Amino acid sequence: MGKSGAGKHYFYTLIITKNPLTKRVSTVQCVKMKILLIISAVFSLIISDASAQLTPTQHAGLVDEMRQLSALRIAYNQGWRPPGDTKAWAMDCSNTSRYIYQTVFGLQLPRTASDQYYALKQVGRITHAPRLANKRVDTEALLSQLRSGDLLFWQWTYDIDRDPPITHVMVYLGRTADGTPKMAGSASRSKGETTNSGGVNVYVFDPNANMGGVKNFLGDYIRRGEFVGFGRVIKQEPLTGTQTADRHHYRQTIPITMRPN
Repeated sequence: MGKSGAGKHYFYTLIITKNPLTKRVSTVQCVKMKILLIISAVFSLIISDASAQLTPTQHAGLVDEMRQLSALRIAYNQGWRPPGDTKAWAMDCSNTSRYIYQTVFGLQLPRTASDQYYALKQVGRITHAPRLANKRVDTEALLSQLRSGDLLFWQWTYDIDRDPPITHVMVYLGRTADGTPKMAGSASRSKGETTNSGGVNVYVFDPNANMGGVKNFLGDYIRRGEFVGFGRVIKQEPLTGTQTADRHHYRQTIPITMRPN
């Protein structure tokens, strides 16, 4: 699967430095030069180079890439080797978001959902979900804030020793012509466009839907998976009149186009 024609690519391959919460250390590559350690300020500088709204071409490329991945029927956490790669990718949620960002935007995210969240939080790019009085997510308020390409984060979808306990990530795509919000990525279960049992696919995004949780030894939930908020790797400005008029809708069939919400 080739790269989509997504306009200007930013060929910075980046991964955040050590996350003191997860005790992980990752490496950073910039073009062909390998750097073993960087500080979070460098991460901020790098992503600011891509701080522009998704162009219609980039947005269409994002949706197109995800549709092509969905057609391959890749199972959750399945080892999959992209054309031209020498090693297989374990296509869990965070590696799928990494692959999407690398392929469409020329950017490489940190390896885990937790580290992706941590990196964006360090540079002020996390927005927490707005809540109603009953503590449920205010879906309409949230959707008005989201833009195509945003990373969606959940916590406590399974038991983990992290603070914060971020355990799941997906990529927001936008809304269908009838207003249905869509997201892309890899899920261990759930019904998608071409699957009834999870995997790499396109899914309906409902921030209040059940999303796993933590059970005790009796099998009872002691914590429920919860949507936390979203992160904006590529800063997007308000739509211009020209871009609004383009009306890039996400459709269930070809042509693969979608407006950025």
